[in-house]
Amino acid sequence: EAEKAMGNDKYKTKDFAGAMAHYEKAHSLDPTSMVYMNNIAAVHFAEGKYQECIDQVEKALEVGKENRAAFTDIGKAYARLGNALVKLGRLEEAVKAYDSSLMEVKDGQVELKRKSVLRMKEDRDEQAYIDPEKAEEERQKGNQLFKDGKWVDAIAAYTEGIRRDPKNHLLYSNRGQTYIKVMDLGSALRDCDTCIRLKPDFPRAYARKANVQLLCKQAHKAKETVEEGLAVCPGDPELKQVGAKVQQSIMGVGVSQEEREARAQEAMKDPAIVNIMQDPVMRDVLNEMQTNPAAAQKHMMDPDIARKIETLIAAGIIQTR
Repeated sequence: EAEKAMGNDKYKTKDFAGAMAHYEKAHSLDPTSMVYMNNIAAVHFAEGKYQECIDQVEKALEVGKENRAAFTDIGKAYARLGNALVKLGRLEEAVKAYDSSLMEVKDGQVELKRKSVLRMKEDRDEQAYIDPEKAEEERQKGNQLFKDGKWVDAIAAYTEGIRRDPKNHLLYSNRGQTYIKVMDLGSALRDCDTCIRLKPDFPRAYARKANVQLLCKQAHKAKETVEEGLAVCPGDPELKQVGAKVQQSIMGVGVSQEEREARAQEAMKDPAIVNIMQDPVMRDVLNEMQTNPAAAQKHMMDPDIARKIETLIAAGIIQTR
């Protein structure tokens, strides 16, 4: 123990050669203790000699198990083994070492390291799986399945394509359109948003997102989406066509009173609409517009109030007819 204590002092000052000498001396005095062997492994780790560290820990574990070492000592050795394996990129083996450590003794730090390595392994596996050429093959496969009306199979193909190339905006756009076909509107909206994030100047993503929002009875949001799309893709014919469709919805063309009321109820779930309705100034404006319709023209002179009124009209809260 005296040799170990002197070795620890040397280790703390990063005198690894001196620490090694004391730890080896301690081991020679008591070769049945795995503790000193684990200390030697710690020096190898500190010096960046990770394979030597692994070899030493494995020997220490053999000695420890033969001599019924404390669970804490065995757990500490497995944890050090895991740390060294991580340094060498042997992540799967590292996870197994951490598992063995946790079977001996519960340690929060070891659990955190295990989770971190699992994430590293997943990221590495995902990167290794990326193949843009195969992603394009899956996209073409999905396109054919879409044409054949096999929506679920098309979604599976696009999803595999995304795994192969997570930055391919076309895959998200196509999968989003397919989600619309099966009325999975939440997934369709997420794919449209991802497509826009990856390719902000891709007009079709805005058009498809606006269509989803119309299906969700969110004409006010669809209007905003079309405006955002036209800001980056001025004059795009598809966006203009969807914009006209949105405007018809806002004006109530072909929309029943029941559908108008349903749209207004849906809009009240939107925090932005709720904020407008709870704004004291807007409450006064809306009350005045009810008692004096001519006041609307006066209030529309204020750009901020005009914008909010237009939003409420688009949401169906204010009905123009």
